[in-house]
Amino acid sequence: MRKRKFLLTVSGICLLSCGLGAAFLGGQGQDHMTEVMAQEARAASSLRTSRIDRGRTLSPEDYENIAVSQVSDYVNIRQEPNTSSTIVGKIYNNCAANILETVEGEGGSWYRIQSGTVSGYIKAQYFITGAQAEAIAKEIGIEYATINTAALRLRAEPNLSSDTLTMLTQGAEYVVLEEKDNFALLSVDEDMTGYVSMDYIKTRVEFKQAVSLEEEAAKQAEEARIRQEAADAIQKLEEVKMVEAKKDTSSGSSEQTGTPGGDNVQNGGVTIPAAQTTAAASTVPAAVANGTIAANPLGNGDDPRVSAPTQAATTAASATIAQSTQAAANAVGPGGASPAGNSGGSGQSSSVSAGTTYGPGGNASTAVVSATRTAIVAYAKQFLGNPYVFGGTSLTSGTDCSGFVMRIYEHFGISTGRSSRDQAANGRTIAIDAVQPGDLLFYASGDYINHVAIYIGGGQIIHAASSKTGIITSPANYRTPYKAATFLD
Repeated sequence: MRKRKFLLTVSGICLLSCGLGAAFLGGQGQDHMTEVMAQEARAASSLRTSRIDRGRTLSPEDYENIAVSQVSDYVNIRQEPNTSSTIVGKIYNNCAANILETVEGEGGSWYRIQSGTVSGYIKAQYFITGAQAEAIAKEIGIEYATINTAALRLRAEPNLSSDTLTMLTQGAEYVVLEEKDNFALLSVDEDMTGYVSMDYIKTRVEFKQAVSLEEEAAKQAEEARIRQEAADAIQKLEEVKMVEAKKDTSSGSSEQTGTPGGDNVQNGGVTIPAAQTTAAASTVPAAVANGTIAANPLGNGDDPRVSAPTQAATTAASATIAQSTQAAANAVGPGGASPAGNSGGSGQSSSVSAGTTYGPGGNASTAVVSATRTAIVAYAKQFLGNPYVFGGTSLTSGTDCSGFVMRIYEHFGISTGRSSRDQAANGRTIAIDAVQPGDLLFYASGDYINHVAIYIGGGQIIHAASSKTGIITSPANYRTPYKAATFLD
């Protein structure tokens, strides 16, 4: 067997994705999309320096030069072998490094290492090497396969005559679980595994590695940018809701007039003392009175950055509106009309929306739906890299695919159901090639739906993919979509 050694390069979290500039299956046809995907995947691959190209199989020699860090959190990498020299980077637990040499330094032996872009010194006590490192490296290293043909069948068994489970697309990447008889067992996601011929894939192994101080600062800045983008999108949504609510309330004002002095309000020929209408209106929460309720009325507090009203609070607000409206109506007397809310000008309609509802029969305008789509995508991206946990529903500590969708939509007051099958049944079915950002794509084994993702535009989805990858982005056709549905219009 040909002897190989790893050359460890830049650190990074692998997102199972490739850039797609064209819309998913939109307008140009599948053949065009495949070629676009191939071209952009090739362009993206030229920028990836964090991955280790290798042959098909692993051998003991592959790991002979690898050391694996064993630390509680992280340790600093120094410019010289002592703790008073300049810090050039950090290495976290279970990261891989090449040992360039062993030297005597402060307090004993130090390794001069290369890990990612970082080269420097670290105490030898923080690494394991040899057989121990080999055993751990095989567990922490993730082997990926990239499809290098236009389309590839995923087989139920390691042969070319077994059933086809789905079609895999060129340029997409999948986790390799094992290799057998020139076939690779791929984890397409947590809900589908199968075999492909190794003649049509290229494989590589990736490890977590050290980061320089500049890289860590850049990562933190990017995370802050994503959080701000989500906050801005949600704020924009709330502003759009307010504008639309004002349009709704003003649409009925032309038939209602008030006295010039503003002391009394006339409605339907009945005069109501302004003091009474003001007192009634004061009992209505401001967020409800202007026709909007903050996002996430059903949120469960997974995200500590969210301070959302509870379902009970939302219900109570609606009850307050009803009580206030009834009280004002009673003040008018038999035959009286709805109260007006402005003491010095034209009156308002009594129909005050307690929240936004989507889908057929809902009150969400086109502008609100559009802003909601943008906000859903921006909000979901904050959780990239977080773990996959079977049966989980926490966006931070672990969720499965349908739990991820449920929690994201729940943040915007939309109930989807818990399982992917519930979500497919509860949403309004749309054509797959008509999917828009914020809609859902479903994937199936045969006719049994077993995976769901949120379409984010540009031919990409975001989903809780697997225990190996966590929450990632992928090409929308990383496996053949079975169905699309929307909860938004």
